[in-house]
Amino acid sequence: MIIPINFKKNKMKLISKISLFVMLFTVNILVAQQDPNFTLYNFNMNIINPAYAGSDDTGVINLSHRSQWISVDNAPSTQSLTYSAPLRKNLGIGVSVVNDKVFVLRETDIAIDLSYKLKISETHNLFFGAKFGGGFVNIDLNNAGAPDGDPLFARNQSFSNAHIGAGLYLKHKDYYVTISTPNFLKGKRYEKQGTTPIAAIDNLHMYYGAGYHFKVSETVKITPGFMYRSTDGESSSTDINATVDYNNIKAGVNYRLDEAYSIYTLFDLTKNLSFGAAYDFTTSDVNEINNNGSIEMLIKYKF
Repeated sequence: MIIPINFKKNKMKLISKISLFVMLFTVNILVAQQDPNFTLYNFNMNIINPAYAGSDDTGVINLSHRSQWISVDNAPSTQSLTYSAPLRKNLGIGVSVVNDKVFVLRETDIAIDLSYKLKISETHNLFFGAKFGGGFVNIDLNNAGAPDGDPLFARNQSFSNAHIGAGLYLKHKDYYVTISTPNFLKGKRYEKQGTTPIAAIDNLHMYYGAGYHFKVSETVKITPGFMYRSTDGESSSTDINATVDYNNIKAGVNYRLDEAYSIYTLFDLTKNLSFGAAYDFTTSDVNEINNNGSIEMLIKYKF
């Protein structure tokens, strides 16, 4: 989400009318745009790391929905659809569609993932992945609620940007390590010309994660892990989590430093179909505006 740095004083009265998301368009300097955060990313990893495509040794379809800050009008909402499957000769393929909307800004990202599995020992597989695709951005400024004739909101904006990403995934029966970026390229989201230059840019996101599987018994496994995200021009984000797996029912907690803590679960509805859900409790300053948290849901189908 775009973070405001300077407000025009004559725009402050709009906040009560169009909620806090007018902040997207009242900044007057260049800012960085962050990709949407997910709580259930551990169960849908090829969104951020193309090396996961085909790594499950079976075809997988994931459908997810996330609602940020429940009960806030025009709050961020994200949907994703992903598919991945192994191919012959240690190759894997994946397809992903991510739709992200906040206030009058909507972006749809479409990508194809290709991966290659290298067996480096009897117990270690190293997956290399590449992501190719594009992002399509539309900003409906006409419906932003600004006064008539305001040049800042006079014309809608649309952009398309190429995406190229890459990742590594080290897989062992007892642990994993992941390093990735969904997109190396910077992309334009919003820009105004003339006396009020305003822009938002997609900057490089890097993800670094790891986890270890502790086998407590034949039916219980505990996996602590972390995910660190760095973004050019923005503060970093760190997740620390732990998941308990009991007879294929997974439940866990996640703490995103200085931002939120979450509870989540994933369980089987049938042999091939699973359902996951998460609830985030906000701990950042946003909690002063809305303390109802965020929800996320995931449907996973394995072939």
